[in-house]
Amino acid sequence: MKAEISNGQIAFAVETFGAEPWKLGFCGENLNYIWRPRDDPERSGGTSLCFPLLGAVPGGKYRLDNKEYEMETHGFAQRHDFAVVEKRGDALLLEINETPETLARFPFSFRFQVFHQVEDRTLKTEYRVKNKDPREMFFSVGGHPRFSCPVTSGADTGTLRFSDYSIVFDKPEPPENIIKSYGPLETIRKFYGPDKKTVGLDYGLFENGCFCYNRARGRLVTLKSEKDPRSVAMMINGNAYFQLWTSPGSPFIAMEPWYGSITALPPNPQLDNDWRKRPGTIRLPPGGEYTASYDITITGV
Repeated sequence: MKAEISNGQIAFAVETFGAEPWKLGFCGENLNYIWRPRDDPERSGGTSLCFPLLGAVPGGKYRLDNKEYEMETHGFAQRHDFAVVEKRGDALLLEINETPETLARFPFSFRFQVFHQVEDRTLKTEYRVKNKDPREMFFSVGGHPRFSCPVTSGADTGTLRFSDYSIVFDKPEPPENIIKSYGPLETIRKFYGPDKKTVGLDYGLFENGCFCYNRARGRLVTLKSEKDPRSVAMMINGNAYFQLWTSPGSPFIAMEPWYGSITALPPNPQLDNDWRKRPGTIRLPPGGEYTASYDITITGV
């Protein structure tokens, strides 16, 4: 089911299954800043949420308190239908709680909420996690929203290419801060500007997969081009990893703020399979609550 909010200037829609961002754009325009598959716009674009795991555990299994559990890549939230627990014109609150199915994979009673609000030209997104269990809970949370690149689409698509765009950080974010990369850092360095704030996009960056920054130094990350007046700016609120990824040849870039633990490269079963040892895992005491958020601001013509 789709749920939509608007403030009269921009509109945002989310698919409740997986709490997947579905559409973001200016009211009155048929242009989606969130990438959708062109062959079937109603098919999932792969941007659902990651909870209670970011990445994968080696072998698809992890240990906790001397017991072994199965866990799919990026956790189970992506395969659950979120309830709409609050909705007004410009804001929306989605929620899932534990079920017998989740308890078999993640032995905690929890509440996971996703709050969205549109304000001016900005979409504000907040993750809210509550530990309802009588013991300490271990988890990570995040998402991988995919943004159209080229940003301008429709009749103008043929005049712009993926490589016309750059990722621009508000503070220097050198390659040395990349904690995980499936390709060689030497390749990534070739696309950096001299100020270490700008990374020119090219499919060659992603031939082997994504790359991820260790606790991004800056807070503002912008997808922009000198050839396009439209842009997407992400404000990362809090201490998050930041990952970039695309499927070479596809017209999107995933800009991913991740909170908690990411999988080591190469995987380390001694750490990645044990959530008490997995570096960066968020630990929440009984009754505790955790929040993390990011903002997306879009510009038009």
